[in-house]
Amino acid sequence: MLGLAAACTGLLVGCSSSGSGVANDVRITNCTRDPDNHRAVVRGTVHNGSSKQSNYVIQIDVQANDSKIESGLTSVLRVGSGQTETFTVHPVGADVPSGTALRCTIAHVGRIAAE
Repeated sequence: MLGLAAACTGLLVGCSSSGSGVANDVRITNCTRDPDNHRAVVRGTVHNGSSKQSNYVIQIDVQANDSKIESGLTSVLRVGSGQTETFTVHPVGADVPSGTALRCTIAHVGRIAAE
C-alpha cells in the first residue's frame, strides 16, 4: 500500500489509515469461491464513522489453509457521514480448489475526506 501511503502525505487533508481506527468502518459480510471462475469473491460494507463525506481504499487478503493466496483492492467513493455503502472485491491470485475453506481479512483501510 505504498501508493496510498504516498498519497496520504502532502496535499490531501483528513487522510488516515487502519492504524487510527478507520478499519472499524469496514466489515466483511461474505467470503466465498465463485464457482464459475474459481476465484474468491469478497463482499462487505463501509460505514463512514467520520463527520465528513469520505473516500475509502480497502485491501482484502484471502487465506486458505493458513496461507495467503489472493489479495484485492477496492475503492468506495463519496460515502456520506453516517452512511453505509456496500463493496465487492474480486482478488487476484491463485485459483481456489472446490471445497476449500477461505478466510478473508481486512489488510488495510485508507480514508480520505472527499471534497
